Amino acid sequence: MADLTAGAYRVEPLRFVGGLPVFTETDRYVENYQRIAADHVAAMKPGSANPFMEDELWKTLEDSTRALIGKHVAPQSRILDVGVGLGRLLGPAPQYKRFGIDISFDYLKRAREAGIEVAFSRIEDMPFHDCYFDAVVVCDVLEHVLDLDGCMRQVLRVLRPGGILILRVPYREDLSGYLDSAVPYEFIHLRNFDEHGLTLLLGKIYRCEVLELAQVAPYLVGAPRLKLRPLPAASEARRIAGARPLRRTERLRAGLASAWRALWGREEPPDPLRVLRAASQVTEEELVNWIYRLRDEQPGLYRQLAPHLVLGIEINVVARKP
Repeated sequence: MADLTAGAYRVEPLRFVGGLPVFTETDRYVENYQRIAADHVAAMKPGSANPFMEDELWKTLEDSTRALIGKHVAPQSRILDVGVGLGRLLGPAPQYKRFGIDISFDYLKRAREAGIEVAFSRIEDMPFHDCYFDAVVVCDVLEHVLDLDGCMRQVLRVLRPGGILILRVPYREDLSGYLDSAVPYEFIHLRNFDEHGLTLLLGKIYRCEVLELAQVAPYLVGAPRLKLRPLPAASEARRIAGARPLRRTERLRAGLASAWRALWGREEPPDPLRVLRAASQVTEEELVNWIYRLRDEQPGLYRQLAPHLVLGIEINVVARKP
């Protein structure tokens, strides 16, 4: 690849590996990520499932971000996917001039096959010219990086003024699982995000205009992801409220039992508002068990109610660079 500086890159690569330009040296962080990617790709055999995420959920997340790209980024725009992975996000979007970086050769080979111009580079070493891209997308990446501010500055450096930045990150994730000594990787998710923190990050710190921000894919992993605030556990309710309020709690549970019968004992669909009202009047454990049952036995109704019951597993945010 002769005279790379005349194209997208402002610096020459350190070397080429399998025809891929390399701009980052291997270190502990890169080795850790390459192990994760290698395990992922090794599991991608016919009939095998994604070991890190259900395929349907993965597709829902990608579709949500791709829809935002289509809404905010004009065809023929130059777009960079930071953490391009397998190239699944931009692979189905040949109307754009597509670029990607990652730190896994296993991933980059797949992304190149999807028609994306790719390079091996950490965000901190991003090799592109200033203001080169009309849009930059960063999905499932910022929760992993060591230096959030350094990475954000590089992402915004290569985005032109007025260009579109689209981020997707986990939403209010419980990070405790990553502290388990049984987890086989050193670095996985290192921080958490919500709508307020993202708005402060993009709007206050980097002076971007936040255009859209929305949760995606309601996903229940126990009580921490409940949107509704149910009653305390029965034993706690007795201690706090005494006998008289407990009789009220029992009546409310009877009302929910009636709603459950409506869900599974009637042909016509129940009133969602009535179901939600009843669902907020039971204990956390009862509500979690009921939602799992609703998901498994009434998927149509679950899809209708899930945004009111459960937090989205991730959040998309669209911003414009000043």
